[in-house]
Parts: sequence; C-alpha cells; structure tokens
Amino acid sequence: MNKPIIFLITGLSGAGKTFLLKTLEDEGYYTVDNVPPHLIKYFVEMICSSDVDKLAIVSDLRWKKTEQLREAFYDIGENLPCNLQLKKVFLEADATSLINRFRKSRRSHPLDLPIEEAIVKEKEILKDIKSISDIIIDTSNTEPYEFRKKFFQIIKQKERPLKLNIVSFGFKNGIPNSADYVFDVRYLPNPFYIYDIYKFTGLDQEVSEYLKDFEDTKKTINKLTSFAKFVQDKYSESGRVEAYFCIGCTGGKHRSVYIAQQLYERLLDEKRDVSITHRDIEKE
Repeated sequence: MNKPIIFLITGLSGAGKTFLLKTLEDEGYYTVDNVPPHLIKYFVEMICSSDVDKLAIVSDLRWKKTEQLREAFYDIGENLPCNLQLKKVFLEADATSLINRFRKSRRSHPLDLPIEEAIVKEKEILKDIKSISDIIIDTSNTEPYEFRKKFFQIIKQKERPLKLNIVSFGFKNGIPNSADYVFDVRYLPNPFYIYDIYKFTGLDQEVSEYLKDFEDTKKTINKLTSFAKFVQDKYSESGRVEAYFCIGCTGGKHRSVYIAQQLYERLLDEKRDVSITHRDIEKE
C-alpha cells in the first residue's frame, strides 16, 4: 500500500494556488481551499483514519493571522502520523505577472492594500515559509498547461490521461451538446435501404458484414483511430481530463454505430481510457 500523501500549498496571491488545487482534484486528490492554519493538523490526522490517501490543501494570507500561518507551516512537519508523506508547496511569480492576473480577475488583494504595495508586503510575510518549503515554483509567464506539466515532473507522478468518450448519434435528433469533435459519416453506404438488414443496428453482424467490405469504411476507421489517438495524447499533455468524440449518421442506428464501435474497440485494445455511448440506437 502506498503511503498517504499531503500537499500543503501556499504562496503569493495570484500565483496559481487555486489552479493547482483544481489540477490535483482532477488527479483524484481530495482538496480543500482556504484552510485556517490552526486546522491543518486536523486534516493531517484525518488522513490516517479515513479512506483518503491523497490530500491537497491551501492555506494562505486570506487567513489574516499571519503569525499563525507561519507557525503552522513550521510545526506541521514534526512527528507526522501513520507514516504519511507531506510536501510543502510554495508558489510565486514576479510582480508584473501578479499585477496582470489581478487586473484580469478584477479581484482585490487579501491584504487590502494597493496592489504593488500588497505584493511587496506579502513576499516579506511569507519569506520564512518559502525557506522551509519542499517545492518552490515560479509561475511567471507560464501557461496553465506548462505549470501543470512542470509540477507533475517535479513530484515524479504520471498525469492521468484524458478519457475519450465516443458517442454515436443521428443528425436528425441533433448533435450532442457535449461534443468536442463531430464527424459526419453519411457518405458511407446506408444499410437502411437494404431490406434484409435495415431492422438491425451497427452492433449486429448483419450490418457489420455489409459495411466492413467497403474501402471507404476501412479508410474512415483508420483515419478516425489515428486522429483520436492524436487528440487524446495532446489533450493529456495539456491537462484536460475528458473529451467527446461524436460520430453521426442520419438516424444514429447503423453507420455511426458501427464506426464508433470499431473505433472504441481499437482504442480499448491499446489499453486507452475510452467509453462508448450509442445515443440514438433505440430511437425510431
């Protein structure tokens, strides 16, 4: 069994603490924002008596008692229970980056001072905590996906790959609202016009045998498989956790179902994280 792990996150306001917390939540961590410093020890104790084995919490200057925050970070590493791992993470950025972020968010600094003055004072208040932190990351001029990638490289944890949700549908019933990519396969021969098989679906052998012999069907499956893998790999690098790959035909019962199912099975054979939904297969 792996040791429980806690990331105790603090740093400058606007440096990316909330983003990092959401990132860790996507990776299966239990996350808590704006924890009062005197309660940190209770969260540490909690992890030893619960099913939670990955915890990330943020405690920072939104709690106005700065000395209490400093003491909590200094004391928390002593005599850790249940053989857990605790990593103190400090995020910072240069003044220009922080000012620009506050302007975009239109939020005030928690110190309630003019922004330039607040940044200088916050750096001074937190310098002791920074000096005892295990991980220090400067997020100046860093895109979110770069920050995410850098963090996981530092902690040597493999990020969760993007889950690709494959959906077959019929255009007559509308494009799925969740669609990230939509592919129209109505150019393929339509089994609906073949009397002996029109009552079957793309999951049935009768329709499969009909469609698989067309060269365009083979090309479609090959090209979509290649593109799906490309999309999944690239989105995984950017930190996205889910995408919808929607394949449509007229009614959503024959061509789209067959193509989507073939795509799903190929990706599943490669141990990729995929799901399949045939939205309109039961509709008339």
